Amino acid sequence: MATTTALSKAQHILLKRIPALTTPSDIRRMLIRYKAQGVADVAIMYENFVPTKQALITLTRPNYLRDNLRELTNATLSGVVFTSEEVDYSISGPPPSVFGTGPHAGVDNIGKNVVLSPFPSGTSPHILEDVLEKYTLAGSYQDSVLPINAGSKNPITMLVKLGSESEAYRVVRDLHMRNPLENVRWSRNLQARIIH
Repeated sequence: MATTTALSKAQHILLKRIPALTTPSDIRRMLIRYKAQGVADVAIMYENFVPTKQALITLTRPNYLRDNLRELTNATLSGVVFTSEEVDYSISGPPPSVFGTGPHAGVDNIGKNVVLSPFPSGTSPHILEDVLEKYTLAGSYQDSVLPINAGSKNPITMLVKLGSESEAYRVVRDLHMRNPLENVRWSRNLQARIIH
């Protein structure tokens, strides 16, 4: 448990054991329900673009921390009881975000990024060119479709940056309803997930 001094400076709350498919909007709705105040940001925490079942809440001022922690005692999210704890980054600063890891997975364009995986190692991003031509990308194809771990022998992931949140949801919905790469044998395991 943090000391009173630490509590006076801390303005972050870490939620643990949240459901894997939780979005920042889900958490914001829950925070409103439990009367949390002074919320500046809600970030899902990721490791290599996989949600860690944790979320980081940034408060506008440290004085909101104690009341919010009290309100979140025994709170639930989608029927699941999670834990909440204060985190003091007043000296170290918030955890760094690197590409794929940390708050918001370290990417901009929050809520408009889709991760597609797995692809066999060595797969070129151009395999998706025909599939993605009907969607509005954030920029040029080359800037919007990025292979992750492309140099490894393991399956790789593609990060697709879309022009809007609705386009991101459209890509995920379309891929799960009908596999656009169904003529490629390995594609039956292909999954799509939005990065929040």
